[in-house]
Amino acid sequence: MSTVDTEPRRTAWAQVPRHFPPGGVHVVGSIVLSLHDWSRPRPGTPRMFEHTWLERLSRTNPAALPPIFLPPAALFLWLSVRSGLSVSLTGLLFGCGILGWTLLEYLMHRFSFHFVPRSRRGMAFAYLIHGVHHAFPEDDRRWVMPPIASVPIALLVYPILRFSLGSFHTAVAAGLLVGYLCYDLTHYAVHRGTMKWAIVRALRRHHLEHHYRTPERRFGVTSPFWDHVFHTAK
Repeated sequence: MSTVDTEPRRTAWAQVPRHFPPGGVHVVGSIVLSLHDWSRPRPGTPRMFEHTWLERLSRTNPAALPPIFLPPAALFLWLSVRSGLSVSLTGLLFGCGILGWTLLEYLMHRFSFHFVPRSRRGMAFAYLIHGVHHAFPEDDRRWVMPPIASVPIALLVYPILRFSLGSFHTAVAAGLLVGYLCYDLTHYAVHRGTMKWAIVRALRRHHLEHHYRTPERRFGVTSPFWDHVFHTAK
């Protein structure tokens, strides 16, 4: 299949599979990614890769996330206080980091996860980062982002925070890490659907509307706040 740009520039993300049919795509060398139509959610737990080790890396148990992200968050809070910032200011910056994550979450979901690819290889990348979850939204092996993707992203973001925020960066980084952890675990909980809390049930309704009715709207997972701000709540 040709990778030449053949689709209209204004094609919506959900319509991309109409232009680039599902099937196997060679990503690098002998590595093949199996694509499915993400515009038609269905049950199932498909393989993404023929290579066993890559397939394993594409799945994550949510219990693995707190040991990965909570220790560096605690370290950053300690470093913030140790650098001379007061506990109250550190707490304020930590809260700003969590709030900042909710905006970053919305922007990433809307513009990165739902970017419109212009080629079949581009579709393969879009499927890898998010399309697979829309094609099989009840595949519980992929309800949280694998650390092989999230950790490198965090390592790239850290120097940007350090350069732009100076001595404030450690507390904000802690908030971002905790915000991200809450996002992934919330995403897992709303798909699992076993929580009795009313707020989780409301978030579940909001998120499942995104999956099954309006994939171009309702991008917030931990909160619909930014969907209301940017008029994508309905």
